[in-house]
Amino acid sequence: MRKTTIASAGAVAGVLGALLVRRSCTGREHARRQLREAGDHLNRRLHRLEGRWQGVSYRLKGRHPDPDVADQVLADRIRSSLGPLEKNLDLPHVHVMVEDHTVLLHGEVATHDQLVAIEEAVARVSGVVGVASYLHVGLIPGDTRPSEGRRAVTPSHARGVLVAAARDAGVAEYQRVAAVRAVLGTLAEKIPADELDHVRTHLPADVRSLMQPPRRTGAPFDRVRSAPEFVAAVLAADGISPTSARQVIGAVLGAFKTLVPEEVSDVAAVLPIELRELWEESSA
Repeated sequence: MRKTTIASAGAVAGVLGALLVRRSCTGREHARRQLREAGDHLNRRLHRLEGRWQGVSYRLKGRHPDPDVADQVLADRIRSSLGPLEKNLDLPHVHVMVEDHTVLLHGEVATHDQLVAIEEAVARVSGVVGVASYLHVGLIPGDTRPSEGRRAVTPSHARGVLVAAARDAGVAEYQRVAAVRAVLGTLAEKIPADELDHVRTHLPADVRSLMQPPRRTGAPFDRVRSAPEFVAAVLAADGISPTSARQVIGAVLGAFKTLVPEEVSDVAAVLPIELRELWEESSA
């Protein structure tokens, strides 16, 4: 009897030990992931500050920046130019991406005048040949003004579903809302205006702000008509990893379809054939 008890106790101890080791490993992996994300965020922050200082240096020396520069250098130049304007307007930082010297802008502003002011400021930057603006008029609750500090605001259920889809597709936390905006904004550009307005009526305000087709000025652009072009447009808008872009698009579109089930067939009917297949194949 005593031997049986000792053996049982040993088995229980072994199981508990294994669980503790597993939990410890999981905790270490979570900590490493958080550390990597924090490091990536710091690197981006330092890179942005470096770009802003270069812009200030140019202005102090009275020099004119070379228009023929790499896209990343041009993006830093734009962020440097926007910094004082964002501060003056008391707006959150605008998300800036550059593809072949065409600038893609994402973010929220309070008024149409602010939207125009930012777009015109970007268009004046040396090296910019065109602007595709996804800026949305009307700051959503989660994007407070810098002077107000951060406030805990609960997003809508629909927004949470979309962000969770991006998370499950492997998108880092700091990129998830931008990834959803990139996918929905690219989709919105392919839906006729009347159908798009109808679809958006089923969505809460904080999702409508993400499903915003861009305002384009400057150089002409290629229309998205195929699945690879859709992927390329999302990559340009957000900088998602090329290896996971198709997965992210499928996950976000699949989640979006669950939010507007009555519109799924109507949206499919107005999309080009290849995009229709991408839409129909996507699942939550």
